[in-house]
Amino acid sequence: MRITALGRTLSLLEGPTMASITRAKAWDIKGITDLTQDPDRTFRRMRGFRNIYLQGGYVAEGIDLFPIYAIGGGYELAIDDKVSEKLGTDGEAEKQTVDEFLQKINFFDTQWQMSVDAAVVRDGIAEIVYGSGQAAGVPVNVIPRPAESFDFVTNLTGAITSYDQVRDNRGNAIQKITLDPASVLHYQFLSRPDSPYGISLIERSEHDIKRDTQVSEALTAGICLHGTPKWHIKANSTQPDRIPLTDTEYKNLETQFEGFNAKDQFLTEGDIVVQPLDTAGVNNVQQYSDVTLIRVAAGMGFPAELIGVRQGSTDATAVSRIGAFLKKIKIVQRDIESLWDLNIIDKITGKPGLVKLKLKDASPEDFAQMATAMAALRQGMNPDAIVPADWARERLGIPEDVNPDAEVPAPQEAPKDSTQLRDWLQAQVPQNSTTIPSEKSGIGEKSSGDIPKQGT
Repeated sequence: MRITALGRTLSLLEGPTMASITRAKAWDIKGITDLTQDPDRTFRRMRGFRNIYLQGGYVAEGIDLFPIYAIGGGYELAIDDKVSEKLGTDGEAEKQTVDEFLQKINFFDTQWQMSVDAAVVRDGIAEIVYGSGQAAGVPVNVIPRPAESFDFVTNLTGAITSYDQVRDNRGNAIQKITLDPASVLHYQFLSRPDSPYGISLIERSEHDIKRDTQVSEALTAGICLHGTPKWHIKANSTQPDRIPLTDTEYKNLETQFEGFNAKDQFLTEGDIVVQPLDTAGVNNVQQYSDVTLIRVAAGMGFPAELIGVRQGSTDATAVSRIGAFLKKIKIVQRDIESLWDLNIIDKITGKPGLVKLKLKDASPEDFAQMATAMAALRQGMNPDAIVPADWARERLGIPEDVNPDAEVPAPQEAPKDSTQLRDWLQAQVPQNSTTIPSEKSGIGEKSSGDIPKQGT
């Protein structure tokens, strides 16, 4: 519901935060100290989380899964029919304006950066740049900024009153630059009631990530140590009473066996025995690696199967975990849609609620089910009342008919006799299309529907 006050249309969700009577837990009333500034949230610590992401590997891939599934399917701009009817406009012009703006700022790249930052350094923020003159209150650009360079200043009720940039991108102190909340697009993947800052998925899994790193380094060292062929050369092994080899003889014997590899063979004379060592290598490498990776995936909140780690002997539990993950993505999508609708799109159109951002479903199975339902409806039920042809064509990405008024002949039943199959197939080919060649025609013979070559 929306109300109009002082000539401005407001959502009830935009009521004054100062009307609340409770206080933020982290405020020291006597000292008027904002304790929501988490002492653990330092530039160095947040930049350390970012460096973990930049190093790649399974952690970075797990972080990327959230924006991939949330915005990877694309978006649609929907017009609210009730708002459109109330305002007396079809909303197509406003929809076109919003679409041009989202393409100009590269919506996908902007939201990707904010989503990654929210999962890595707690918050994803972007500066909203407004126009001038008549467009003073209209966004003209949205520019992502490194959240670890900002402090979020709050009042006694816990509401953010300003975003202060106090450090540059290298962590050096700079003269404070203050942005009011209306100039910041602030996205959090996970929020918390005791702090204006969000929750980092890497911070939440920090200990598991470090353990996984230790295990990986240990496995690598073990493979390098025990995976390289080694040989034990025994001299006088069957004659313990024989006079020991001199230093010169040891050196000569050692020189003879230097530089051997898997392609070489040994030929010795006398009482010399060559035995291979570490023939078994390092055992259970995959098992040790998977244990720590599964813990990292669980801490970061995504199914391990999505990064290639299988759990259990069947796929039943994997389907359940992936299904739960897709439901989590639905929540993420709703947060992103609400964020852009209230802070960007409504300001561009000047008509709150008229145009809304709709992120497409993350699951490919949803599209298959939709197509199946459309086909079933169009075959058995009243197609024009349930699924209009134009709407179904738009949803399925089918081009419009060249001649929509032309009568479409009913398809003929396929013949049971194979000898009549060619004639039946020929009857199914639309006019002005490439005909099926007969047995007498050559493969390279031009049919009536072929595209002529250039210059002919």
